[in-house]
Amino acid sequence: MPGAPHIGDSGSTTIFRWEILIPTQRYVFTVNSGRLEEYNREGELSFHRFSRYQSLKADHPVHGMVAWPNTVLLSGPATVVVDPGLVMQGEPLLAALAERGLSAGDVDLVVNTHAHMDHVQANVYFPGTPIVIHEAEFGGSPAHERSGFDGRARLLSGDEGEIAPGLRFLRTPGHSEGSICVVAETAAGRLVIAGDTVGPLPSYFTSMELPAGFPAADRLLQSWHRIRELDPVVVIPGHNPPMRARISG
Repeated sequence: MPGAPHIGDSGSTTIFRWEILIPTQRYVFTVNSGRLEEYNREGELSFHRFSRYQSLKADHPVHGMVAWPNTVLLSGPATVVVDPGLVMQGEPLLAALAERGLSAGDVDLVVNTHAHMDHVQANVYFPGTPIVIHEAEFGGSPAHERSGFDGRARLLSGDEGEIAPGLRFLRTPGHSEGSICVVAETAAGRLVIAGDTVGPLPSYFTSMELPAGFPAADRLLQSWHRIRELDPVVVIPGHNPPMRARISG
């Protein structure tokens, strides 16, 4: 396992504030004899619905789940939106920014933790804004110009580094080759926006255990160890609520 990451070793005191503009959720359904049935109870969290989705598969050949991630606003030396999400999140996202006196043009950077469509489709609502993503999501080639990024991608490289002044990234492969965590200092301590590196159930990360046969389990566990070594006070997964307790052990 790699040694402890160097993020934060510079002693930077740059402080960001964070808000979740659009919280994550999943909608689960089946189709039987042409009839749609929903499996969504009021007040449920995203991971509750994920567990139900898994349990439905055996008895319902036609099943589906629509999921969008946490969309996070970082405010500091730069105004940054992390993971705009699915295209259907775009208008609510713009409305959430407007509530805060912001427009799409006020956003300095869009950061995608990885290139899956449920995280990147709503990039189109920020025309002209640079999009930050790791080059490993595209095999290190200029393929991003053909992948819906309109040539606007600023490609990160390496295992860690700077996104913007005071804002860092840590490459955490497992969910995808170029998955990254976004790391910022806040008034309360270190924040890690983990994308889908952490999930799909919160208990997996807190217990540091994955079910037998889980895809890329070894790489995910290694990435989780690297996140823990950052000693964050808040971890924001892609599809689960923020984990606000200090992560240790």
